[in-house]
Amino acid sequence: MRFAYFIALFFLFLGTGYAQENGVYKDLKLAIEAGDSVKVLVLRKQKLTEIPVEVYQLKNLEELDLRKNEITVIPDEISQLRNLKVLDVSRNKVDTISVELGSLVKLTSLHLEKNEFSVLPKSIGHLSELEYLNIDYTNVKEIPTEISQCKKLQLFNAGHSYLDEEEAKRVRNLLPEDCVKIFPLTCKCNS
Repeated sequence: MRFAYFIALFFLFLGTGYAQENGVYKDLKLAIEAGDSVKVLVLRKQKLTEIPVEVYQLKNLEELDLRKNEITVIPDEISQLRNLKVLDVSRNKVDTISVELGSLVKLTSLHLEKNEFSVLPKSIGHLSELEYLNIDYTNVKEIPTEISQCKKLQLFNAGHSYLDEEEAKRVRNLLPEDCVKIFPLTCKCNS
């Protein structure tokens, strides 16, 4: 029994060392203690209803994974994470996205799928480094024209969305067609 206890402690210690070496953290307290060395913070399935304010202290954070929580708002404070390259708030209850999202100019990957918002802020056009945007299974019916300013966008996924045929066509004209993935929920299967 003691042997198993020591093995468990060894792997716990090893895991913490690994996290500190690579800047990857799954514990907010440890991440805050580590401060500027934190590059990746993974807070999946924590039943969070908001982004913890402590996260905004992590000025060198490059990847924030908040998947599968109960977050309802991406607030103005998100703008404090100036080095963020990947933001994943998929599978939450997000119904409001701050225009400040557009200040994350280093963002390359934005996962917003399976949320409740219906408006994508026009500031999305400020994300000049954005390569991947997923709004699959959201309530968005109209895409801001400003998305055409995302010149590096390689995949825009609005599959299973509420975009009607006219809006889907408009989006395809705004972006390179090979990067757009849209499957409108309004099916005309008998036509």
